[in-house]
Amino acid sequence: MAQKALRNDTALGQRHSLAIRFATDLMTQPNAMTKEFLEELSEFFTVEQLIELSLDVMKWNYQKVSVALGTDKEVREDELSELHFNEKGQWSFN
Repeated sequence: MAQKALRNDTALGQRHSLAIRFATDLMTQPNAMTKEFLEELSEFFTVEQLIELSLDVMKWNYQKVSVALGTDKEVREDELSELHFNEKGQWSFN
């Protein structure tokens, strides 16, 4: 049901709402993506863009296994770390 709400979010626009739905589905239930949804995506995104989005989503979800197993480590013990990006899009904790 939340997916339908995202799809119709006019504040974001259809293209952005579809990208959010795609990322969410890719992370949580990739096998549930329908042919119709993929066709709808193709109206707004090229195959190359969908591949890039897929790889970006997967890059940021690599830590799910370690979090689920409780083996993830804090960058700085007992404090939040700021995530920064440089002009090339590379990230670091400062």
